[in-house]
Amino acid sequence: MRTRLWSLVLGVAIAAGAAGVGLAVADVDSPVRTVLVLLFLALGPTAAIYGLLGSFDGLARLVLACSATIVVLALTAMIMLAAGGWHPVAGLLAVAAITALCVAVQLPPVRRAVTRQRRAAPGR
Repeated sequence: MRTRLWSLVLGVAIAAGAAGVGLAVADVDSPVRTVLVLLFLALGPTAAIYGLLGSFDGLARLVLACSATIVVLALTAMIMLAAGGWHPVAGLLAVAAITALCVAVQLPPVRRAVTRQRRAAPGR
């Protein structure tokens, strides 16, 4: 049940993020865009990181995922500011790319490849 719920949350966050990113890139000025972007920034990375933390119990995964999301958002902003390339849409795209990477790592073909490499690694 919980796996299905988190899959649903992840799917909604990704869909909202895709819609929000699309509206932001298209420069559509709408309150809906703001809500979708904020929904994505709150739920997208959190749900994606939550899926990576399979060995912890539920509450620990949630706390770690929320903390990691705050770190991802803050570091993205700080790196962009330090590089002199701050732009809100670019920051949103960077967070979307990080979220997509976290989701891609969880895909079954990638997990199978990682498991195969761990088994084939010498000295383990």
